[in-house]
Amino acid sequence: MTLTTAPNLQIAEHRCPDCAQPFRRITGFVHRDGAPYAVFYASCHHHDGNDVLLDAIFGTWEGDDQSDHVTFGCRIGPVPGQPGPAVQLIPAAVSFEAAPLFGHKLSREEAQGHPRFDDFRELVQHVLSTNTIIGSHLSAAPQS
Repeated sequence: MTLTTAPNLQIAEHRCPDCAQPFRRITGFVHRDGAPYAVFYASCHHHDGNDVLLDAIFGTWEGDDQSDHVTFGCRIGPVPGQPGPAVQLIPAAVSFEAAPLFGHKLSREEAQGHPRFDDFRELVQHVLSTNTIIGSHLSAAPQS
């Protein structure tokens, strides 16, 4: 089964509510074998080095029913003592207001035990290996 990102990425500039620094948010739609599969939001911040807060929503994408949606979240960025960026689970979609689109926003613990956890890991790997904007952000020298 193959994941692909739709070519119509949405890129928007925002200000971080915590540090007031500008950041870029990328919204992408991912397909599995050509069928709608997930939506991701990648927020490229400049906190402790360059990091990305990535939220991914899985569920049914036909019609208006969002009752089966579930959202995972992770931070991708520097971790002391580790070369290169690391992926760490975090509570999902904390930067977003509650909305039906997100469905159930999983905690770190809920995410680890969720049946779609491997789907999320695969999506994160896909996004990191195919999105040049995110890759450039993670590899850039931190802003001072």
